[in-house]
Amino acid sequence: MSGRPRLRLTGFVSFVVRMASLASGLIFSVIVARRLSEEDFGAWTYVGRLVSYFAVTASFISFWAGRDAGRGGKPLKTALAGSVLMSLILSIAYLGVVAFSAEAIGREPWVVMLGLIQLPILHLLNTAEGVSYGHKPIASAYGFAVFEVAKVTFAVVAVYFLGLGLAGVFISLALAQLLQASILIYLQRNTLDSFRFGDLLRWLKGFAVPLLTVLGGFVYGLDVFLGGVLYGSALPLAYWQAALTVALVVGMYNNLVVGLYPVLLGGGGSRDIEKVFRFAMLLGVPLLFGALILGRDILQLLRPAYAEASSILVVLSISYFINGLSYFFTSVVGGLDEVDKRSDVSLADYLRSGIFRYNLFYLVLASAYVAAFSFATMYAKSAAMSHLETAQLWAYAHLGFSISLTTVGYLFSRRRIKFQLPAKPLAKYIIAALLMTAAITPIYLIIPPSNTAIIQLTRIITILLTGAAAYTATIMLIDTEAKTMIKLVFNRMFS
Repeated sequence: MSGRPRLRLTGFVSFVVRMASLASGLIFSVIVARRLSEEDFGAWTYVGRLVSYFAVTASFISFWAGRDAGRGGKPLKTALAGSVLMSLILSIAYLGVVAFSAEAIGREPWVVMLGLIQLPILHLLNTAEGVSYGHKPIASAYGFAVFEVAKVTFAVVAVYFLGLGLAGVFISLALAQLLQASILIYLQRNTLDSFRFGDLLRWLKGFAVPLLTVLGGFVYGLDVFLGGVLYGSALPLAYWQAALTVALVVGMYNNLVVGLYPVLLGGGGSRDIEKVFRFAMLLGVPLLFGALILGRDILQLLRPAYAEASSILVVLSISYFINGLSYFFTSVVGGLDEVDKRSDVSLADYLRSGIFRYNLFYLVLASAYVAAFSFATMYAKSAAMSHLETAQLWAYAHLGFSISLTTVGYLFSRRRIKFQLPAKPLAKYIIAALLMTAAITPIYLIIPPSNTAIIQLTRIITILLTGAAAYTATIMLIDTEAKTMIKLVFNRMFS
C-alpha cells in the first residue's frame, strides 16, 4: 500500500511546485526587465533560446538512462560522464555560431559568448533531470523548487545590487541550475554506480527516438513565429499570448501524472493508470472550470484591452485540458514499451518500436498543426480579418492538434494494455465544479469587474478562495474515494 500514496504524492508535489513557480517566475522577470535595457532584455531571450537548443541533446542519453533507472538500474554516473563529453563537444560547436548569431541581432560577440556560462551546466542538469523522470520524478520537483528560489536570490544580488547587467542574469541562472543539478544528483545518489561504456553505447544507438521528440517540439514551437511573419504584425500575437498565459495554467494538471511513467517502467499496470487518471481529473476539472469562469477577469487584470480575448481563452483552455490527457497517454506508451530491455538492441529495433512510431506521429501532427496555423494566418490576412479573429482561428487550430494527439495516444495505449477510464468519478468532479460555479455566482454581483488592478485582483482572489472551498467541500461529501485520496496525499506530506 505504501507505493500507492507515493504515486499520487509525486504528482501533487510536482503540481504545487509548478504552480508556485508562477510567482517566482514573475518576480525574476520583473527584476530582469527593470534592470536590463530593452536591447539587453531581448538579447537575453535570444541567447537563452539558443543555449536551450544546444542543451536539449542531453535527452539522447538521459531518456534511456532514466528508463534503466526505472527498472532498477544504476545509470547516473554513466549518464553524467556521457553528458560531460557531449557538453564539451557542444561548447566547441557553440563557439562556431557565436559570430553569426551576434550579427543576427546586431550585438557584439561577447554577448552571445555569455551563453557558455550556462550551457555545460544546463546540459548536466537536463541529464540529471531526465534520469529522475524515469524512477524518481519527485526529486525533479524538489530540485525545481530549489532552482526557483535560488534564481530569484542570485538575481537580486547579481543584477539588482551588484548591477552586473546581462552577465549577472546568466551567472544567476547558471548558479541556480548548478545548485538544482547538485540537489538532483544527491537525491538520486542510490543510482550512482561505476561507468559502463556499453550502456552509453546502447543509449546512443537509440538517439533517433528522443531526436524525434526534440524535432517535434521544435516544429511545434514554430507556430507563433510563423504566425507573426505571415500576418505581418505582432498584434494578434499579443491577444494570443494573453489568452495562452491563462490556458497554460489549465494544462498544469499534467504534472499530476508524472509518477505514472516510472511506476509502469517498474512493472505497474492498469490499476495504476486508472488511479492516476482519477487523481488528475480531480484537479484538472476544477482548473478548466476556473479558467472558463475567471478567464475574462484575469485577462482584464493583465490589461483591460485583453478582456476581448476571452473567446480565444475558452478555446485554448479546452485545448490545453485535452492536451493534458495526451501527456497521460504518452506516459502509458513510454512506460510500457520494452524495446530497450535487451542489451543487444540495435538501431533497427529502436526504429521498429512502438515508442518510435508514437514520436513519429507526434512529429507529423506537430507539422500538420503548424501548417494549419500558417494557412489560417494567410487566410485571415487575405480576408482582412481582425487581429482577434485571427487569434481565434489559431486557437481552433491548436484545439484540432490537441484532439488529434490525444486520440493517437489513446489508441497507442489501448493496444498495449486494457484499462478503463472511470466515468463515474469524472461525473462527480463535473458536478462538484458546477456547484462551485453556483457558489461563486453571488460574488459577481457583490464585487463588479474593474479596470483598477487592486480591485480586480481582490475580486479574483475572493472568487478563487470561495470556489476552491466549495469544490473541496462538495468532493469530500459526494465522493468517498476522492476524500480518501486527498487524505492519503496530505498524510504522506505531513507525516
